Amino acid sequence: MLRSLVRESCVHSWRNFGPDGDLEGLRAWENQLRPTEIFFFYLEEGGSRQLIAAGAVASKLARDFPHEGFSVLGRCYILPEFRGRGLYRSLLRYRLEFCRDDGGAELKAIHIGSTDPRIARVLRDHRIPDWPRFVHLGHEALTVAREVRRVEAYLLLLPAYARRLRELLTGDGAPPSVAELRDALGDLERPELRDLGLLADRAVEDGMKQGFFDCRDIGELEQLLCFCRAIPLVGLVPAEVARA
Repeated sequence: MLRSLVRESCVHSWRNFGPDGDLEGLRAWENQLRPTEIFFFYLEEGGSRQLIAAGAVASKLARDFPHEGFSVLGRCYILPEFRGRGLYRSLLRYRLEFCRDDGGAELKAIHIGSTDPRIARVLRDHRIPDWPRFVHLGHEALTVAREVRRVEAYLLLLPAYARRLRELLTGDGAPPSVAELRDALGDLERPELRDLGLLADRAVEDGMKQGFFDCRDIGELEQLLCFCRAIPLVGLVPAEVARA
């Protein structure tokens, strides 16, 4: 699988690992970055079993990320000969269900990044029962094989979490950006909704300046921004600068 991957010109972080590694090395490499589970998917046909894909799920964005409840759908790779069979949606569903089982009641949101328009279409309209769609969060700069590539960042917000965020933004006197974020959180299924992370950053900044958040505990909203900065989203001030 790794040998197949390095032959492709794609934005895939496992290309950083190299073609000569083994499973234990791959697991160790992933878990240096963040606590990660790797799943391998096989096709059983005619009495034989063949590897068709692999996918990773991380319970945190990074080992030192301070907030719980933000899972990450990491690397996913389908071998070239098995593409075009509609497998990605099934792999996505399996990993989403794992996130729910692993995160339990603390799960707030699930992040994924992709440059593939086909994957983006699935994320925005995956039609997996009992799961909301992913919303476009912004762009991230990902280093792959020594090149920095621009990646579309997406986030699936669990309904209870989106509802709590929206409740933080209710009330009279909300700045326009706060009202816009509140409306966006109330209709995350809108296909034209983009750059939610940048909107959240702008809303918090405006709300703080105008005193809208003076008597409100916006801890959960600040956690979302902390997550966006840690990705990091292009256009957001890095976390260490924001704290200065």
